[in-house]
Amino acid sequence: MNYTRLTLLAFGLLGILVHNLVELGKINKSTGGKASLRKYLNLEKYNILISIVVICICIMAKEEIKQLEAAGKWIGFGFAAIGYMGQSLVIFFIGKANSVIGKQGE
Repeated sequence: MNYTRLTLLAFGLLGILVHNLVELGKINKSTGGKASLRKYLNLEKYNILISIVVICICIMAKEEIKQLEAAGKWIGFGFAAIGYMGQSLVIFFIGKANSVIGKQGE
């Protein structure tokens, strides 16, 4: 199946939605059912934006990485996973970059 950019964006956004619902569920349980969607979104808005930017970067890079076409029908699932893990991926790569830079500065 050929996925359009819009379809891949939708998969990524659904991944972000699942991630945030999981986190809200955890908060709701720990607060005895007193989680506030408004407060959560206010605290997490920048992290959500980071995840959206990661998805957009991946959609643009998909055209350049021909090996992704071999993923075929699994690419939609991959973009949902990227949406789910978007913020974590950025933090991971920044941490790696910082450690490489730190080693070079020694």
